[in-house]
Amino acid sequence: MNVPTTKALLVCCLFLISLGAVASDSAQDKAPDFLRKELAWSQRQTEIADIRFSEDGRLVTFVSRVHWPDGEEAEGLPESFFRKLELRKQEDPRFADPVVKVVDLKGNLVCEARYGTHPAISPDDKSVVFSRQKQPISGLRALAATLAGNDLQAFDCATKQMRAIAQSNGGYLDDPLFLPGGNSVAYTENEAVNGAMGGPVAVVKTDLESGREEVLLAKNSTPSVPCPPAPSAKSDLQAFMCAHQPTNPSASFPNLILRVGRTDSHLLVLIGKPLPSAGDMYLAENYAFSLVSVFPGMQHLLSIEQTEMSKLWQLSLQAVSGERALLFLGYWKEFSVASRRWLPDAGPRNTNPRSVYSPDMKYYLAAEPSDEPNHFALRRVADGKSLVDFPKMANVYEATWSHDSKRLAMVGVPLGASGSAYREELIVFSLP
Repeated sequence: MNVPTTKALLVCCLFLISLGAVASDSAQDKAPDFLRKELAWSQRQTEIADIRFSEDGRLVTFVSRVHWPDGEEAEGLPESFFRKLELRKQEDPRFADPVVKVVDLKGNLVCEARYGTHPAISPDDKSVVFSRQKQPISGLRALAATLAGNDLQAFDCATKQMRAIAQSNGGYLDDPLFLPGGNSVAYTENEAVNGAMGGPVAVVKTDLESGREEVLLAKNSTPSVPCPPAPSAKSDLQAFMCAHQPTNPSASFPNLILRVGRTDSHLLVLIGKPLPSAGDMYLAENYAFSLVSVFPGMQHLLSIEQTEMSKLWQLSLQAVSGERALLFLGYWKEFSVASRRWLPDAGPRNTNPRSVYSPDMKYYLAAEPSDEPNHFALRRVADGKSLVDFPKMANVYEATWSHDSKRLAMVGVPLGASGSAYREELIVFSLP
């Protein structure tokens, strides 16, 4: 699971590439002989997000939606382009809402459910669980207000029946993840945490048969610090922040859940606890971080040094096989959940935060260059060697690995695919 934001993992790779040309002569140092392209999926004027493999790696689920340009991209398009979108919206208020899809590796559509995000395929491949988008969101941004009320639904791919498995009591539910055994699902409870922007503040699990819910990580808040009487502020910055404090500022700051990840048997959560100071408006100025396991039971695993709010989103977590986790704290460091200790570096230090590791820790995909990435490189963990530099793209978005590390999936925008020709492409490769 990931904190709900814009597309944050950057990805590319559109063509099958042989690795033989870049492999060294040494048999020990030799790269994989090839990557075999198994799937290429795209539609004109369509975005692709939230890609995940099934447990056996034979299916891929993702979310597609009609592309509605925003920000800088929108400024370069004529008014007529947006008039057409508005006309479509008048005819169908949900025409650009997110649609959950499940496809096999030949591109055949196995399942489709309207409307939702962050799907997860059940271990038996028979159903898909997702966060249902209750309100029409075509042409709107994914803010806390537009996501409010979203619940969790399970869609049976054979019967085409949908059933609610968890209801929101306020805010919205998101990021479902099957727990070991496949009989229960963990998910986040979300609310506005930074102005209009939403984020997770609690983790809950629900039993799919009984419907019984259990709070794995409850929402927790830290009281805010009132501004001192003017003009006794300790600094010019504090005086400025206090002068611009809202009329009715928040009385507390919630703990922020930055990442959730599942190892073989544990559900890990990276938490930020606010350390507010006078003058804070939406987010606290500093945070203290910790890594905990919330399933099968609550365990505190690691305390992390205090970090400024501006560096908040540089922290990250990836769960890998063998009860291990990777945390990005300036570089990717490997941590043992079992021993609660840092493990020796498996290779050269990787300072690229936009990297996605294979669960077996043999390879990682890195969005490069790290400042403004326009392609992905497949690198070997042991020595950091680049095995392949994939072609440049207009934008690179998202990547994921299958549970057995045999397949990787990537999403990006090909060069030249902009304006009326806009499209995003999902590519799946298999490793030998």
